[in-house]
Amino acid sequence: MTNTSSTDNLRFLTMKEVCALTGYSRTHIYRLEAAGQFPRRRKLSISKIGFRFAEFEAWANSRPCADPSSENDDECGEDAP
Repeated sequence: MTNTSSTDNLRFLTMKEVCALTGYSRTHIYRLEAAGQFPRRRKLSISKIGFRFAEFEAWANSRPCADPSSENDDECGEDAP
């Protein structure tokens, strides 16, 4: 379960931050977004876009574990808070 505060709902990530967090290129993120497999960008101003932190976090948490022997996909071997 994710503890998302109200400030996280207002926080945005830049494309640069999203690329750094995922290791994906901008082009790959655009492709995933177009296919409906990644959170949509939000227009913040005429020349600025951002991704809602809460939506990005939900997407990241929905990714399956890399370890196929993991019995609990929700935790992926991480310590629960």
